[in-house]
Amino acid sequence: MRRLGWRSLAIAVMAALAAGCAALPFGSADPAPAVAEEGASTSVAEDSLGLLIAQVEESDPPWAQPEAEEEVWGPHEEAEGAAGSGVPTWDIPITMNDDVERWLEYFRGDGRENFTVYLQRAGRYEPMMRAILQDAGLPEDLVYMSLIESGFSPRAYSRARAVGLWQFIASTGRLYGLQVSYWVDERRDPILATKAAAAHLTDLYAEFGSWYLVAAAYNGGPNRVRRSVQRSGSSDFWTLSRRRFLRRETRDYVPKLLAAALIAKQPEHYGFLNIETAQPLAYEVVQVPDATSLDVVAEAAGVPVAQVIELNPQILRGVTPPGQRYSLRLPPGTGHDFATRYAQVPPSERVTWVQHVVRRGDTLSEIAGLYGVSLSAIRAANPGVRARQLRIGQRLIIPRAGRLPRYAASTTVTRSAPARVEPRTPEGPYITYRVQRGDSLWAIARRYDVTARDLMMWNGLTTSRIYPGDEVRIYVDSN
Repeated sequence: MRRLGWRSLAIAVMAALAAGCAALPFGSADPAPAVAEEGASTSVAEDSLGLLIAQVEESDPPWAQPEAEEEVWGPHEEAEGAAGSGVPTWDIPITMNDDVERWLEYFRGDGRENFTVYLQRAGRYEPMMRAILQDAGLPEDLVYMSLIESGFSPRAYSRARAVGLWQFIASTGRLYGLQVSYWVDERRDPILATKAAAAHLTDLYAEFGSWYLVAAAYNGGPNRVRRSVQRSGSSDFWTLSRRRFLRRETRDYVPKLLAAALIAKQPEHYGFLNIETAQPLAYEVVQVPDATSLDVVAEAAGVPVAQVIELNPQILRGVTPPGQRYSLRLPPGTGHDFATRYAQVPPSERVTWVQHVVRRGDTLSEIAGLYGVSLSAIRAANPGVRARQLRIGQRLIIPRAGRLPRYAASTTVTRSAPARVEPRTPEGPYITYRVQRGDSLWAIARRYDVTARDLMMWNGLTTSRIYPGDEVRIYVDSN
């Protein structure tokens, strides 16, 4: 359905005068609209997608008044005659125009395969997101912003280094309370990221007062939208888009959002049949007091480590951050068993690997000998590592006691460990050596005819890194 524009209206009036008629049919397939009078009149008709929309006819020329879009129905309303018909409602304004139609066709055509995956994932995250948005007093249908941002994938990563379900860049994530560090990236946390997104959307609406401008600002940045409004003198998204005050990506963002909302609310209507959606996110929250490997957590909970990784995508290194209590999610019904079994795990056994920082002169074979593990174990724990291309400062994961963490072969995340564990000291005399600039643990071990592994064990070290001024205990009669 299209509106009768100024030029078409002029032609219609001339034809009507010539024929002595009072009205001209609005296209052969559509019912005849009311005669356009001064201002605007509306009538209800059905568009090509079977949706009830309000037809708006304008008498002003396009340069005198911005062209209005065809709004399906506004927040918390159904279209006239739609009550009881099973037609869905939205709590954000829905507009139908050529741009929205174009994205509808894309999602039903070239983008169908990906959009089907997004609809399947929606079952896992949408209920949680709607609850958080509702608690924040926001329209629940803003959930579809996550659909077009990330396809409902917490591990989504963009070229602009935006991360997670809501595609936060690091600075914005930190601004809204998300921890982004070497150890964790809470932009990947479904719950925390959604709460941060709700706070961000609240702030944007307080400034712009339009959900379309909020979406544009979320995509292109509030500064760009603010400048566009000031330069154009208009706060109407479609005007800013038509006059190209916004970048192409942002001009596409709102119609893409509306098309996604239309399909997601009624997928069968648009040909997405028999979608098997994922089960809603369910979990229990437990706390660990300090750095703990996720495979140790999984073993204590009695569940596969893959489930722990899936529920905690924000953990980047396979271990909770050292030096702080951290909340983890576990499958429902496992929290009590975890608490009981975890309490029995000695602190020295809560991390099943160590981290080695490559120093000048290190080779893979020397590193393997330093920790008493095989080269194959190191290669398996560090996919892509090349013996001839080690870089100073490069971090390598070393499986403790020569055994590979069970999850190392099935995931590409890297892992690290705390700096100290409980030392195991033998009986007998020892000396204390103060580390000098240029020293390495391997060189000290060779100087005193002991192994670097012994030095690490005696001093409670989990990595080979030492610093000038450190004191290293050496048992001289240990052999």
